[in-house]
Amino acid sequence: MGKGKRLRAAREKAPIAARNFERDLVDGWAVGPHIRVRQAAAPDISAIAELVPLAGVKLEDALAEAVSSGVSGAALRAGLRGGSEAFVRHTAEQFATQDARQAYLNASLVLVAEHRDRGVVGTLVAYPPSNVVNIHLRGRQGKDTVSAKEQQQILMLGAVGLSKVKAVAVQESERRHGVGETMLKRCTQVYFHCGYMLVYGQMPPTPGLDVFYRRAGFQVLQPGEPLDLWVIFGVHSEIHPGPDERMFIRDRL
Repeated sequence: MGKGKRLRAAREKAPIAARNFERDLVDGWAVGPHIRVRQAAAPDISAIAELVPLAGVKLEDALAEAVSSGVSGAALRAGLRGGSEAFVRHTAEQFATQDARQAYLNASLVLVAEHRDRGVVGTLVAYPPSNVVNIHLRGRQGKDTVSAKEQQQILMLGAVGLSKVKAVAVQESERRHGVGETMLKRCTQVYFHCGYMLVYGQMPPTPGLDVFYRRAGFQVLQPGEPLDLWVIFGVHSEIHPGPDERMFIRDRL
């Protein structure tokens, strides 16, 4: 292995905290000579809204506002500065002083891939899926009595342990150059550094998508195969993909 490759390998293995990862998130990581992947900011909103339909979704108003105001990713940036304990502390403070919705928005991550000449050409949207946590909570309530304190604990577990990749979208002209893979790689690095146990998503039966996610380090489940969230909640609790969809998952273990 040449010296350059050894140095790159060492940087990949180095602890994230030892390399100012928060600054990298804001300033961006290079993808070739012309593109950088970075956290989204207010001026990127319109471009993100135009791109996410390529993934079959839309940009929710609450998330767009969180990106514009700097709320999106605030808990994650705290974790990149101070480790998983700082992330959990920031999130707990949101639960104590705001509400669960704000806590989940603080843990959202929206990335953009910005071309030097053509502007934003790709985006990734990820966040803790509050709807999944609420489904689990309703299932628990249907079986036994769940106190207000236990409800808060379940909401907190979901906020700090589980993230869903909602969309990965890249302009056709920039595909097959590693842009989507880089956004997925940085997304999982951020969440795992903050202590998350699992990052997952759901994909339609588009030819080649399974290969794309496997290449990015994810396990692709069989069509219709559910995902058991026991590692998050400590009890067996399944979520199921939509018709013809498949789950792709990556865990920190």
